[in-house]
This record gives sequence, structure tokens and C-alpha cells, in this order.
Amino acid sequence: MRVSLQRIAREAGVTRAAVCMALRDNPTISEARRRQIKRIAQRLGYQPNAAGRALITNRMGQIGFILSDTVADGWGNAMFACSLAGVEAACRDRGYGLTISRYNLSNVDSFIFPTKVSQRSVDGLVLTGFVESAIVYRFREFGIPCVCVGDNLETAGLVPTIACDIVDGLFQAVTAAVRLGHRRILYCIDRTPRGRQVSRLLVERAAHDRATAAGRIDLLDIPGGLGNYDDARPLFDHWSALKPNRRPTVIIASDQTIVQLAADLTARGIGCPDQVSLISVGDARPCETTWPPITAIRFDLERQGRLAAELLIDHVDEKKPLPANLSKIEPCTLSLRRSLGPAPRKDLQ
Repeated sequence: MRVSLQRIAREAGVTRAAVCMALRDNPTISEARRRQIKRIAQRLGYQPNAAGRALITNRMGQIGFILSDTVADGWGNAMFACSLAGVEAACRDRGYGLTISRYNLSNVDSFIFPTKVSQRSVDGLVLTGFVESAIVYRFREFGIPCVCVGDNLETAGLVPTIACDIVDGLFQAVTAAVRLGHRRILYCIDRTPRGRQVSRLLVERAAHDRATAAGRIDLLDIPGGLGNYDDARPLFDHWSALKPNRRPTVIIASDQTIVQLAADLTARGIGCPDQVSLISVGDARPCETTWPPITAIRFDLERQGRLAAELLIDHVDEKKPLPANLSKIEPCTLSLRRSLGPAPRKDLQ
């Protein structure tokens, strides 16, 4: 039978409340008495259950990972599944449980507080996808510590962030394209406020750097686009509607959009990279397995998820500060594959 706090209290000749305080090292209980109670608990083989552990430590030993429901395919999205793998690994290593959920984090008017959060069944939250600032304020009012994976303007300065240097990653992609002779590059922008800021920073940097000054970046904002498979059709329609000599010879978009676009180009008999090169923002597994294999901006989302969870657990376990303006920026690299080739000859455009 499980040893109860009440049994320890009877053997020690104290109240159950005194046992709880002793196991929490509450200084209102004398040191001698605390040692006595702990010896009895150890002799009896006391193992606190989740509720008992929470009572003793003021921690549930559980964190939550919430994905914005605007993310296409949810947890089946290969990029966000990598973040989940990192968070899960950190929780396993640190002896924490993990609750995963999808919620609307982009509209406070329709936001419903997750049940486990409102019941304080988690010690903190890792958030990812687009997160509205008003929802972060709701979590803060409730006293729930949060860390974000992926940066956006809405949460900047509100909660700690683990993100990648996506502007530099995009610049690496543009540089590689210009070196291969490409002069027109189409970038399908992320429609979040941060996504628009990234596109502006990219254009400014490319225009002022000697390595990329010869290239021109055209920006495409697909109405209602979410950066998923459905964006491939309007992206292709936009590209094909241009006069052949005005078409960008490189297209950069999200991993899902680019993988679908590669399939659509093949179905229409348009060669990649003979007629147009493709670059993915994010190196999901399908980028390696599709044909042609897709050149991709690589950032380690599994590592970012692990870092976010460890930061949160360090705060819960060890009371380490969790400053709202903390921002850890991870580097990006470019995985060069067959979808990026030399600029096509004029007769192929």
C-alpha cells in the first residue's frame, strides 16, 4: 500500500500539515524535527504521488506545449513536429511530463483558456506559431511563465524567445542564387507582422551588399495565404502570368508551398532547375525526398524546442530568472540541393 502523509504524521507524533512543511524544508519546523520526519518517511518508503509532490514542491512537474491552430497540418507539420521532439526530449531528461495542445493563439476575442492551464495543472508553457500579444498578457495575468519558439513582433519583449536568424538564412539563399547568375528572385513572404519585417530587412540588406547587389528581390504577398500547400497554386499563377522575360528564375517560399510547387511544375512539364530554381524556407524531410531535392534554409527546430523547454524548467526548478526581453538567436545554414541551379538560358525562360 502507498504510504500516506497521515501515517508519517502518526509515527512522528505531529500533524499532517507539519509533515508537509517538513518535507518542504519549511523553516517554521525545527531542523531536528524535519530530520526526524524525513527519516520516518524514508524508512516507510514514502513516494509522493503527483498531488503530494505538488503540495510539497509547489510544482506539478508538467509543462504544456501549445501550437497555434493557424499552422497547417498541426502537429503533423514536419517543421513543428521537430520543435515538439526537442521539447519532449528536454522534459524526458528532466523528469517532467508534457501536455501538447492546439489553440487559437492569434485572436484574443475567440481565445478559450486551455483547461489544464486554467486549473494550473502545468508549471509553464512553451508557445509556437503566431501568438497574439493580448493572449500572452492573459497568460501573464494568470501567473503562467511562458517561452516562445520562433520570433514575431507580437511577443517581442513580452516573453523569452528562442528563434533563428531567418534574415541571415534568406540572405545566404539570395547570395547563392546571385552567384549562379540569377538576377530576379521571388520571395513569397510570411503574412505575419514579423514576416513583413523580415522581408523588408532582407531587401535592404541585399540591396546594400556587394555580393547580392546585382540581384532583384520581388515580394509576393498571397491574399489569405498561410504558407502551406494551398499557396502553391496562386504562387504558380502569379509566376506564369508574367511575361517569360520578366519571370523570376528563383522562387523562395515555405517548405510546404515549395514542395507542392515542385510537384505542380513537374506536372506542367516545367523543368526545375532548368527553367526555374526553388528554395525552401525550412528544411523539412520532404525537401530531401521530393524530386528534385529542394535547396533549403536549415534551422534546428529540435534544438530550439529543447532550449525553450530547458529554459522554462530551469525557471520552475531552480528559480532562474526568465526575463521577458531574453532572446536567443540560433544560426541558419543553407542546404544546397538540385533544385537550385545556374540561371537558365534566355531561350528557356
